Amino acid sequence: MRKRRRRSHIERVFIRSFAGEGNLSPQEQAAEQKNIAVTGLSRNVGTTFLATALAFYFAEKGNSLTFVQCLDPKGCTQLLFDSAAMDKRFARRGFTDVYRKIRDKQPVRGIKNMEKGINWILPTPGNCEEAMELTGEEKGRLIQSAGGQICIFDIEASGNWDVFLNGMDQLIVVTDPLPSKMIRSSSRFRLLKQLELSGCPVFWIVNHANRGISRRQVSGYLKTAQIIWIEEFPADIIYADEFSCRFHWENRDIKCHLLEKFTKISQ
Repeated sequence: MRKRRRRSHIERVFIRSFAGEGNLSPQEQAAEQKNIAVTGLSRNVGTTFLATALAFYFAEKGNSLTFVQCLDPKGCTQLLFDSAAMDKRFARRGFTDVYRKIRDKQPVRGIKNMEKGINWILPTPGNCEEAMELTGEEKGRLIQSAGGQICIFDIEASGNWDVFLNGMDQLIVVTDPLPSKMIRSSSRFRLLKQLELSGCPVFWIVNHANRGISRRQVSGYLKTAQIIWIEEFPADIIYADEFSCRFHWENRDIKCHLLEKFTKISQ
């Protein structure tokens, strides 16, 4: 029997605002599924921040939506499960651990972790404590477990999940414009650029844009002028959201800034 270590706890206050969380209608289930991958040119560039916001954007337009976070829990130092206070959100109904079910070779199609109109498939703290690392076949099952009109896949930039990028309908690449980060990401950039040249629709997002960067040089590195620039948000906004157990999309300042950007992607 596995021993479960006690997790350290921060007493954050979670207040639920009720919204429709109903099951998908037959019409929604029958709709053609569109798979969108959001990945970083490197790690720690804000991929999950933008992927979750994009999920809310499409969900608010009436789309049935599943969000899948694709990463290896082994060695993971930060989880969306924790930042979004999923333990509190699902305290009375239970959060189904799809990663665990896949490892135990159990069925995973049709699983629903509905919150804010989105079905969440996420690695859990238990997966991290176990140092879980999915095999290639298990990763494929995780990708295939998602259903709905739109599926957002938040794919870590480790390279371990890149094989699945080619099967996506749309690819969104997030980069930090810090030159040292872009220089160290040259090999991954070649891979992603090759996917674009092969016909995969790619949107390039530069996160943390500020007055200190040279947009001309960033465009030259990415070899495109078609870039979506996301201004850097003050740190106090980001921290306050997490301490309040609030999704960043629920922050008016963040939502207003991203609405126009995401409209370009949806078109």
